[in-house]
Amino acid sequence: MLKRYSARSAFSICLIFAVLYSVLSVVRHLHFGSYGFDLGITDQVVWLYSRFQSPITTVQAYPFTSILTDHVEFIYILLAPFYWIYRNPVTLLVLQAVALSFSGMPIYLLARKRSLMPALSFAILVSYLLFFGIQNAIWSDVHSISFGAAALSWFVYFLDTRNAVWTVVTVVLALLCKEDMAVLTALVGLVYVVKRRDRLSLSIVIISFMYLGIIFGIYFPYFTRDGYRYASSAGLGTHLGVTALFDTPDKRSTWLYALAWFGFLPLLSPFALIPAVGDLAHYFVLAPMLTAAQGIFMQYRVTLGVLLVVPVIDTIGRWKKFNSVPMAIYLIVCALALQYVLHLPISYLTKRWFWAESKSVTDIQAMIASIPSDASVVSQNNITPHMSERRLIFTLYPTTKDFVTNSPCGVKNCDWFRWAGNPAYLIVDTSTDWDERSFLVPRTQFIAGLTNMRQNGNIMLLHRSYEASVYRVIRNP
Repeated sequence: MLKRYSARSAFSICLIFAVLYSVLSVVRHLHFGSYGFDLGITDQVVWLYSRFQSPITTVQAYPFTSILTDHVEFIYILLAPFYWIYRNPVTLLVLQAVALSFSGMPIYLLARKRSLMPALSFAILVSYLLFFGIQNAIWSDVHSISFGAAALSWFVYFLDTRNAVWTVVTVVLALLCKEDMAVLTALVGLVYVVKRRDRLSLSIVIISFMYLGIIFGIYFPYFTRDGYRYASSAGLGTHLGVTALFDTPDKRSTWLYALAWFGFLPLLSPFALIPAVGDLAHYFVLAPMLTAAQGIFMQYRVTLGVLLVVPVIDTIGRWKKFNSVPMAIYLIVCALALQYVLHLPISYLTKRWFWAESKSVTDIQAMIASIPSDASVVSQNNITPHMSERRLIFTLYPTTKDFVTNSPCGVKNCDWFRWAGNPAYLIVDTSTDWDERSFLVPRTQFIAGLTNMRQNGNIMLLHRSYEASVYRVIRNP
């Protein structure tokens, strides 16, 4: 009876986080805080799948190419039927919040299986759900790796409990999420092979390495035009070495905050910590040019929470004196202290600015409504995900252009824009409400580019509401 009550309580905690994270991501999106990179890309792809069409995206940096040439993310096929119910990016945001929040259930169940007391199991659950990797993934649009982290959590639990059928199901789900998930499932499997020497763990390792071989040895080299776009141009082994794990401030801070979040307990189970090290190493060592993936922000640390909390459970399961209420308090204090220091997204729910809707929101919505739903459009980054359920929507890229004569800006080199395709309309909003990621350049350069293109006759103003504008594209840049 007590066990059933505790499980229901854990479910309730996960449900609360699902609601909070859904609200956090949906309000951000509705206030035009999301971006074409990456929510617009994902929304267009899932919309195409829901219509049984190829995932040829026009939003991404390589327009008119399949999203599968960039990442192998079959999980979006499985999410597409939800668009038959509600066709909107909000659907993806809520699904991501629910998937990540309920990935806490197997963490709780694993803790209880290892005989951790209920209070400590709840503390581990809350600490995991508050982990900065999860919060920042929720705040960073929608990514397949988030669903991969959720599948990974269930995979670890079923592998630990020797449930062969569900272990295979969840490892397949993890592999369907993103091409590099196989690195993590292989490392987790290796740990269990050494610990238990069983066929189930060995089969997971074999499946994972086979998948890696097919994807990176056959698919990317021979079935895509550019190969694997995230491979180091200097070669895979160029940066091999222990120092590559710590050679930048972002890498060092990631290690510090990640271990400190769980009170440095993962260090007491170094063998169980191997998958977490591998997770960071495949970014830090094998792909050092992805500098955005070195820090604690965005979606890149979402899988790390699962791989760190397992060593925590392993440590407490072995050190019985740690299985106590003081340890539960210690873990919660560590998480809350770093929550305060890092000012992570869930705290935004308490801020007035988060809930306030600026006039720019209604202005942009009015401009969107003035464009036919099936028209081809080019838009700025934070408007794109509100219009991406169409075949032809393009990203507005700031650039410069040289003029020999008749310069619209009075000098040879003018601020300018480029885009793919032949859009009929251009939609922008130059309000100070938006950051540089929305414009992709400083706001002043963005405005100058619009002025130059208008004066040069490339675009013609059709509608305006304050600083939101719709232009007719007269000729491409």
